[in-house]
Amino acid sequence: MHFDNLTRQLYATDASIYQIEPSGVAFPITAQEASAVIKAAAEENISITPRGAGTSLVGNSIGEGLVVDFSRHNRKIDNLNIDKRSVRAGAGVVLDQLNAFLKPHGFCFGPDVATSSRATIGGMIANNSSGAHVPVYGTTADHILSTEIVLADGRIMEIGSSYESLGDERGKIDKLVRAHATEMAERWPSGLLKRWPGYGIDRFSRAPNNLNEILAGSEGTLAAIFSAELKISPLPREKGLGLIFFASVSDAMQATVALLDLKPAAIEHIDRPLLDQTKGQLHFQAARDLMELDAQPCEAVLLVEFFDDVDERLSILQSRNLGLRTKICRDRDEMNLVWMVRKAGLSLLTGCVGPAKPVAFIEDAAVRPAQLPEYVRGLQSIMKSLGLFSIFTAQPI
Repeated sequence: MHFDNLTRQLYATDASIYQIEPSGVAFPITAQEASAVIKAAAEENISITPRGAGTSLVGNSIGEGLVVDFSRHNRKIDNLNIDKRSVRAGAGVVLDQLNAFLKPHGFCFGPDVATSSRATIGGMIANNSSGAHVPVYGTTADHILSTEIVLADGRIMEIGSSYESLGDERGKIDKLVRAHATEMAERWPSGLLKRWPGYGIDRFSRAPNNLNEILAGSEGTLAAIFSAELKISPLPREKGLGLIFFASVSDAMQATVALLDLKPAAIEHIDRPLLDQTKGQLHFQAARDLMELDAQPCEAVLLVEFFDDVDERLSILQSRNLGLRTKICRDRDEMNLVWMVRKAGLSLLTGCVGPAKPVAFIEDAAVRPAQLPEYVRGLQSIMKSLGLFSIFTAQPI
């Protein structure tokens, strides 16, 4: 436990614009240590905020009371089972670390958030993270076999569809969900792959024996996650990437609707303000050269990736003559250069020179693809009326 001013100041912020100074910070090494500190805090009515890498843009990992950091020590990866396609990872394991461990075996953990170099497994479960390839892999909740959790009363439990633990809690939640099922069905929007904020009530309603459906997305409000048994996915046998360059963000958003029939593994959008941040940076020059950004500037780029029938789908994509121009990438190194720019999006934007900095104020908005062009035009109109401009680092699918 640390109560010194420096530690409290460091943990008063995360990647968001918010700042809340905690009373103290704990760094448990074992589940038993986490149990002891969480139980002691709860008994004194001190709020508890489990924390991973602090990559949230909306202040999920800060709070008054006790912050419990699971990322410093809890980084063990074990129990790899190729036949079962599973692995166990501590809550503090970083996604890139897990995928580096799995790659020699021909597997990966599917959800691939842009912050993969620092996002932790515990945080991804708490946020129910998805990533660029949600059409293929879904969200983190789709890849959880079981979790080892710590409750406010100090109990250390294993939960999942194959566990009978917390039967009373499951029964109470099931009863509550059933009592409000009709109203929720009326209010939930349909047709959105990434509409998964907060408690996974609709998932739980379909699998009431699995408390992980509620835990995923609960942001540490129900329990602290110490480790998890995860499903792993085979690495794609082939990949291909199509880059489509546009004269406006609106044109790029409109084009997404015309591309969905090709069933891409991912569609990502990058606009000019982000691309301009790569100018003069040696680290990104190879990507700029590949995309010919200096010779043929544009206002927006769509990254369209395929995992199956790659040559055929890329050929169709190119034949549609969307935007200003199209570039096809089949070489892994070239594709990695492009994805590197997208993954660095937030750090590139926040690192812009001068006192004015961008503010991330809309995170993970879910919009039906057909409504996306109108949505973007509406946001741009609001920003223009305020003398501001908006930057879209989006996954328009």
